[in-house]
Amino acid sequence: MVVAMAQQELKRQIGLFDAVMLISGDMIGIGIFVTTGVIAETLPTPGGVLLVWVLGGLLALTGALSCAELSASLPYAGGDYIYIREAYGKLVGFLSGWSSFLVTFSGAIAFLAVGFSGFMSFFFPILGSKEAIFSLAVPGFPINVTVGTLFSMIVVLLISGLHCLGVRLGTATQNILTTLKIGSLLGIILLGLLFGKGDTAHFSPLFDWEKIGNFSVFAAAFIPAIFAYSGWNAVIYIAGEVKDPERNLPRALLWANLIVIALYLAVNVVYIYGVPVTEMKGALRVSEVATTALFGYQTSAWITALITVSILGALNVVTMIGPRIYYAMARDGLFFKRLTRVHPTFGTPASAIILQAIWACLLILTGTFGTLFTYVSVIITLFSALTVGSVIVLRWKRPELKRPYKLWGYPIVPILFILAHLGIVWGSLVENPWDSLRGVIIVSLGIPAYLIWQNRLRSN
Repeated sequence: MVVAMAQQELKRQIGLFDAVMLISGDMIGIGIFVTTGVIAETLPTPGGVLLVWVLGGLLALTGALSCAELSASLPYAGGDYIYIREAYGKLVGFLSGWSSFLVTFSGAIAFLAVGFSGFMSFFFPILGSKEAIFSLAVPGFPINVTVGTLFSMIVVLLISGLHCLGVRLGTATQNILTTLKIGSLLGIILLGLLFGKGDTAHFSPLFDWEKIGNFSVFAAAFIPAIFAYSGWNAVIYIAGEVKDPERNLPRALLWANLIVIALYLAVNVVYIYGVPVTEMKGALRVSEVATTALFGYQTSAWITALITVSILGALNVVTMIGPRIYYAMARDGLFFKRLTRVHPTFGTPASAIILQAIWACLLILTGTFGTLFTYVSVIITLFSALTVGSVIVLRWKRPELKRPYKLWGYPIVPILFILAHLGIVWGSLVENPWDSLRGVIIVSLGIPAYLIWQNRLRSN
């Protein structure tokens, strides 16, 4: 009942096209431009590379279809915080939201803003200057402020300000950025296949079954593709603002994922057409290597501009969706009460957006976002498994819940997603036990915070 009341203040203004562009824009970040070189280094066979991209896309699709049932049943702001809370209880839900604020979303914003600044330095070299404008020796967190640091923080504040001014303004910006990204990728595909100086011989032999049959090798190649497909569930966090959510949320999740899978696969076909997989091995900017080979001239400026727009689009989405989690937590009495406020004119959770911007800027200033991501990556993966597992738990726990969309292939589809992610968690625990332990400690700091807010809730 509390959840239903909470959504009345957020207006449903986002249509199906906006939702598709939102998810696609979050998914198409930097991954498609750099990941194939990493995959090729582990699995240097054309068929193997393409198979990894297909399976990575199908894994994202299993998660998206699972979230389609959840979001259509519980179409409220907050996304996985809502599903985990309903399935496993308030504490686990809070820890999910705590991780989102502390690292997942704020850290992603910091990472993307710094990345955006780095790629912009190709056009404006001063942004790449290492000379410190200001330094401060804080124990454990030495602060060195450069022009790039300031630019990154200004970008975060400007985009956050944009999202304070209204959902329609934010989605219109995203529609433009995503259209540019999709159009550019289609340009690479069509120009590469029609006019590129490629060679179909690069696809032969298609498979090296010895390498593909090695599970550990294949799994290692698979992880970068999962990174490239991240963002497949972006729209669930703003489900409280989607028009006709019972119909549009499942459709948006399905269509956006299918579009991105098709684009990624086609782009990789063009990459291999341009350059043999053995020459891609370890190439950090494989897109530039392939397009330079295809078109016979240096494409650095073109590819850098495309990556820069892609990062900006992803940054725009993450800035938009994260605050909806903190808003939902605050409505449950489990976060700062001020975050429940919706701007009377613009209809946005402005206080939550501002808090996220401040924390992201602090992470940029201290340079801690990369370390936090490393430590908490296992926990983030575990929460993804718990989110999709909510489909199974809620089918059992709340059979009376209205389900406008029922997951096709249940329970096999969510189980495949859960097993894949638990496999990644296990592998990370074995390979980096100390980093994983630090991540557990960071997330566990949310337990006393939860108890404090619970006591405040009881006393009110």
